Amino acid sequence: MTLVISWIGVDQKKTGPSIASIYIASDSRYTWEKLGKFDYGTKVFGCATKPEIFGFCGDVLFPSVVLHQLIPQIDNGLLFGEVDDGQQKSLKIFNYISTSLKSYPPQFLGKTFTILHATRTNKMFQLYTIKYLNGQLESNLVPLPNYSTNVFSDGSGKAEFDVNWKSWEDNRHNNYRTSRGVYHCLDKTLREIKDFQTGGLPQVVGLYREGNCKLFGVINNLKKYIFGKESSEDIASNRIEWRNENFERIDPIALKLIEGAQRQPI
Repeated sequence: MTLVISWIGVDQKKTGPSIASIYIASDSRYTWEKLGKFDYGTKVFGCATKPEIFGFCGDVLFPSVVLHQLIPQIDNGLLFGEVDDGQQKSLKIFNYISTSLKSYPPQFLGKTFTILHATRTNKMFQLYTIKYLNGQLESNLVPLPNYSTNVFSDGSGKAEFDVNWKSWEDNRHNNYRTSRGVYHCLDKTLREIKDFQTGGLPQVVGLYREGNCKLFGVINNLKKYIFGKESSEDIASNRIEWRNENFERIDPIALKLIEGAQRQPI
């Protein structure tokens, strides 16, 4: 089942608070009941040419297959119209998943899965869930408040994450209603998780007001990780943003806070 979450970052404009970013994050573990685990499983995805990001929890194979089919079609302009808003895009994704599900052998499908889809239209962000449960597929719009906070969690690790999140919901906490606070909670949960189906390091994608999917690398114990796997290969690290356990921006070469980055309270 694993764990998938989403949160928003909100800043202050002259017209009032406004969502500046949205993130989808997950753990990195695939499991085969309690027979084995693989901590390099990809669970968050994004489009290179469109402002669309995704994540999933629950059954692994079907969501992974369908997202790998959807994203290239979105990137190549096949699925969405030029003036489609978030609701229209979500409906097209839901219909695609629904027709794929009808052809999928039910005996090989897990009991449940949730696919998260975050999108941006004219600087307006929306988050949708597509959930399969008890043989039914349904889509819902997730309400987004006007302050930075966690907005969604699901999976077998949800209970432990939600319990931990109560500490960050306390207005006396240093990171109350901050975007980084949600990541702190995710990092803490994965370090202490008891659920066998949830584990490995966090993986994160996001959307800002401009541009398309942002893939974030994770710094842990002075090592670089992408999708849960240590990045030991010779890669062009400066092409993406890197964050540590406090969600601070890190120089991937020096493995220190980037110049000008503010150290965040824990």
